[in-house]
Amino acid sequence: MKLNEWRENIDYAIELAKILKNPVFVLAQSVLEEMTAAKVIGGTPQLYQLNNAHILFGYDAGRASILADLSQLAEVPEEQVNIEPTYTSEF
Repeated sequence: MKLNEWRENIDYAIELAKILKNPVFVLAQSVLEEMTAAKVIGGTPQLYQLNNAHILFGYDAGRASILADLSQLAEVPEEQVNIEPTYTSEF
């Protein structure tokens, strides 16, 4: 499915918003936030011993990006309404 196909049916965004507000999902997100590489690995001395620390931080950034993208997909776009002018001109 493409983004434009997703946006054509606002029911998807509404259902996703419900899922993202689910208490179990919210709790799972808080657990994931505690599992970041910096917190799991420890302080600076441990980071210096890792040759691939940049890979771990890239993984954390990717995970955060996915959660942010899901939140964006859950936004329901506002309906565009054309406002008709309320004035008349007799020139």
